[in-house]
Amino acid sequence: MATEMATTEAHEAPQDAWGCWQREHVELLGRATGPQRVLLEAAVRFVAVIAAQPILLRVAAFFLLHAGMGLTPAQVGAAVGRTDRAMRTVQALGAREVLDSIWAELGRHRQPRLHPEHAGPIAKYLVDHPECTQLEVTMFIASELSIVVDTQTLHRFLDTYGLNVLRTDHHGAGEEADTSRPPWSGARTSGEPSSSCRPRSP
Repeated sequence: MATEMATTEAHEAPQDAWGCWQREHVELLGRATGPQRVLLEAAVRFVAVIAAQPILLRVAAFFLLHAGMGLTPAQVGAAVGRTDRAMRTVQALGAREVLDSIWAELGRHRQPRLHPEHAGPIAKYLVDHPECTQLEVTMFIASELSIVVDTQTLHRFLDTYGLNVLRTDHHGAGEEADTSRPPWSGARTSGEPSSSCRPRSP
């Protein structure tokens, strides 16, 4: 219910959201000091502007709980549309932990990952270039699929879908060379194999 309230307020003008919030939290607001009321009003108006974005709500809650103004998890939770329990969790976190959780969430949303449907194009590349190293495969994936993965992630993916058997050198010294070669520079390749990766003869 608290989440629904936050979503509703996010579609209201800040002044309307604050007026509605005051009517719904008369008792809670009555126990707040003057400075606390100012912070609560700012928080409610802020939530209305950001459309209840989870990351921004977390930052706002952390600020309110650690501002030294004596706001309780119940007051902050009501202001940002979250439960007391969720606010107690935020209150127990340090600044570094909050930042780490935000970076982790941003990474999950923005970094594309390998999925089952990518096995086909990768398998075709491995059939055409059986002597390629894992690093060269990651370069192909970055160039053709726009997904950046490290060699360990690639190795797990190849094992999961049984694609390592398509690589002639998958148990050989070629894997050791992966750690010494320069990383992918970001330039799009032409799709042709490198000099060390000979295509399969027709």
